[in-house]
Amino acid sequence: MSDPYGRTWWGRKWWRALETIGLNYPDQRIVKGRALAGHGAVTGMSIEPGKVSGRVSDTNGTFETEIRIPVYNASAWAAGMTALSLSPSCVAGLLAGRLPKRIDDVLAETGMRLLPKKFVTEDHNRITASCPCADNREVCAHIMALALVSAAKMDDDPWLVLLLRGGPTRDLAGRLRAARVASMDAAQPV
Repeated sequence: MSDPYGRTWWGRKWWRALETIGLNYPDQRIVKGRALAGHGAVTGMSIEPGKVSGRVSDTNGTFETEIRIPVYNASAWAAGMTALSLSPSCVAGLLAGRLPKRIDDVLAETGMRLLPKKFVTEDHNRITASCPCADNREVCAHIMALALVSAAKMDDDPWLVLLLRGGPTRDLAGRLRAARVASMDAAQPV
């Protein structure tokens, strides 16, 4: 049986990003979070620029949970789109409706990263989480459940990863084409 949370590399990397704020594998919070996620305890989940939020219920009540990540501004995304437009493997992957494995390497050339990486201390790599439950650690089972359910959602819709970081999600083909043309025009001698 395959893992329903993180079937894609980006979905898996999203929930594993909690390692950057104190979750160490293996951990009982992962087991409890999986149980909550598997029993439909996460409701009202939303993914928007900079935030994944939802309600997670267990025997102790219902908790409003949130995972936050910095977004990139329009100029950073313009540079990122130019870099992506110049990478044939990235263009092919994005046009096929998936995030190519090289996307973070290509974006790193412009100082960006879609998904946080453990041991990287840049500001845009910092995620934070909040849950009002009694667990005093930053990542509790409720946060883990929210991360897992959101990873499954991102597996089905990779554009949610771009949305989470404040990136473009509409007319990606047109944006890539425009970024490539602009970079080629800039490279033309006058």
